[in-house]
Amino acid sequence: MKIRSIIILTLIGLSIACSKVKKSESDQADDQFKITDTIDQYMNALTDLQQFNGVLLIEDSSGNVFTKAYNIEDANVPSLAVGIKYQFDLRSIAKLFAKASLIKLENEGKISLDQKLADFFPKFPRGDEITIDHLMHHQSGLGRELSHYEGFSADLSPEEVVSLIHKEKLEFEPGTESRYSNLGFQLLYKIIGDVSGGTYAYYLRKNFFDPIGMKYSGSHYLDPKGKLNKYADGHFRDKNDNIQKVEKDNSDMQQGHTYSTVEDMRKFLDYISENKIYNELIEGESISHAGGTKGKRAWVYYNPLKDYKIIFLANYDDIPFSPLTRDLINIMEGKQVEIPAEVNRKATEVADSVLKKYVGTYDFVDAGHIVIQVKLEGGKLKAYQKGNFAGDLIPENDSTFFWDPKSKESFIFTKDENGNQKALMDFQGVRWDGVIIE
Repeated sequence: MKIRSIIILTLIGLSIACSKVKKSESDQADDQFKITDTIDQYMNALTDLQQFNGVLLIEDSSGNVFTKAYNIEDANVPSLAVGIKYQFDLRSIAKLFAKASLIKLENEGKISLDQKLADFFPKFPRGDEITIDHLMHHQSGLGRELSHYEGFSADLSPEEVVSLIHKEKLEFEPGTESRYSNLGFQLLYKIIGDVSGGTYAYYLRKNFFDPIGMKYSGSHYLDPKGKLNKYADGHFRDKNDNIQKVEKDNSDMQQGHTYSTVEDMRKFLDYISENKIYNELIEGESISHAGGTKGKRAWVYYNPLKDYKIIFLANYDDIPFSPLTRDLINIMEGKQVEIPAEVNRKATEVADSVLKKYVGTYDFVDAGHIVIQVKLEGGKLKAYQKGNFAGDLIPENDSTFFWDPKSKESFIFTKDENGNQKALMDFQGVRWDGVIIE
């Protein structure tokens, strides 16, 4: 069963040492062939397993670019098919553009990351405690989504969204924790637009899309019509395991709802890699960001030290997101990876005395507060969401359970650092922490 409810390094001032022995052009070509051949083999295997549909682009340190569209052939869903020039929803990758925009505005003296939210929204509750930097790094205390709005969010104007965010309660004290918040970035999108005298979409077009030559990128709601002509519709698996097109997504909002192609995103990564002010975007060893919602996945990754880039845009959400991103990085760095293959997990017997320890209600906070209730019924652990049966938790061993024997996704019971019961849930290719609340 698969739950489908929703989820500085200072400037690297490095130069290649003069003493380093350079490879010949033929050696470099051989290395590039090995990398692209391995990646193509990996992606083809994943696609054959119906675990990827979309477009991949890689660029190595020599500037060699490999781009290819991967399509599930036997899905019998014509709208699923894509090509390398298709335009995909970027989802939360819009946040990477927002961070770049704020860095640019700060360098121009038009904004300060230390400024308080109250400077822009004077009536915002506790706005004198929340900074732009808090919003950028998900430390504002604001929740992931609007908690008291059930309608189609894209019908709301940016001003209406901001008004609704005013009514949200903080989940923690500003600056004390980091917890993913789409609401915080809705405020940043509005601030960027207001400071620049327009909308966030207009700012991106004027300062990034047009100057960089990102001809096929834009905003769904706040950009001129006619730029979106090869759209990749999102797709998901329904409860009967059939692939379906997403007809309407209630999580859409006007601000930040952007689209692009893999080639345009490569141009963006090239641009920020060539302009030193954007070195502030480096976290750990990379500049990267992921995006996703029902039926859609996106990821961009740039390693400044090793100088390579990876981009994939997918119009299908049933992909092993974390393993895929990890393996693509490893391949680019010459490490061995396991080519995807069919999974056949086996169930085992676990005593009721062990299963009883796991009974409870778990809140997966960072996954948008997905709440899973685990019950012991008839000698089996069963999961419920919002009172509805979600599926059996099948034991692989005393602590690891699975929904589907054909999937690597698990539900793992473990303890936190204080010895309290918790759970780890793989959901749409990402592992989430769940805390027991009752």
